[in-house]
Amino acid sequence: MQRKYETVCIVRPDAGDEIVKGVIQKAKSVLEAGAGTLERLDEWGRRRLAYQIAKKHEGHYFVMHYACEPAVSKEVERLLKLNEDVLRYQTIHIEVKKVKKKKPRKKKPQAAGPAPVGGIPRVEGGSVNGNG
Repeated sequence: MQRKYETVCIVRPDAGDEIVKGVIQKAKSVLEAGAGTLERLDEWGRRRLAYQIAKKHEGHYFVMHYACEPAVSKEVERLLKLNEDVLRYQTIHIEVKKVKKKKPRKKKPQAAGPAPVGGIPRVEGGSVNGNG
């Protein structure tokens, strides 16, 4: 059963564009070999890190959205873990919720007779205060 995943990866800033493209290409090839599908790839480029990692203040970010078997996702993580150019990565499983369609409610039948005026029900055959 294929599941949906999202992986964020930060590559060291002194790595060139070719190295970043190589990391992405390796991850794509692992996905394709495992019958996974890459749904979306966002390259954010060079960004400042929230905190210092390995004495680096910046990094090349990219985000991959993909669907694959859990074992293939583990292999992508293993590949990123072994690559020395990768500073950090994080993979999350995206749960797809099934939405149930709501059945339309049946309207309750209204009581026969004239509708109340001003929120006060009408009283037949007499006055409201009972005098007459």
